[in-house]
Amino acid sequence: MPRRLAAEGTVPPCPENFPEKFYVNLPFIDRIWSVRGSLTLDPFQSPAEAFGKLDGLFRAEGTSHKVEGDTLTFSKKDPLAQDKMATFNGGMLRVVEGGEGPELVYDLRSSALLFCFVLPFFFLGIAWLIKDSRTPAYVFAGLFTVLYVVGRILEPRLIKSVFRKRLSGETLPEGEVPLAQ
Repeated sequence: MPRRLAAEGTVPPCPENFPEKFYVNLPFIDRIWSVRGSLTLDPFQSPAEAFGKLDGLFRAEGTSHKVEGDTLTFSKKDPLAQDKMATFNGGMLRVVEGGEGPELVYDLRSSALLFCFVLPFFFLGIAWLIKDSRTPAYVFAGLFTVLYVVGRILEPRLIKSVFRKRLSGETLPEGEVPLAQ
């Protein structure tokens, strides 16, 4: 049912690698681990050209991807730390016609963001159960809260920067590593 409703535009699309029986349209909860955005492409750039420029991101070890027309879906299993998209374990990219020409619209899922969101509650629960010293549990809850907030702010900006650089053809010299990626 969600895939049919998604085709009608009433429900966000269910990623192909996500079991349909577990798909629920809860937009406020979904934002916890989702990163969504869009990027304007060069005029007259086809979906195949755009996905061709992004291809290197989906050739990393542990990544599987599939392109069907104007849509690219991917999933990752045990990504390497050097993978620029290691934070995201799956998602969908689509090229659509926007107001200023073609746009790359992306919807990515991050289990790392979900993990950092849930752990503060776990540690607060431990603090509630411990009678002696609750300080370590509060410290860990605070650390994971900070990690979530920083990740929630940085990840959308960083992935948009990676996509923008790949789509514009910017590359680094051999062996040079970017500082902010």
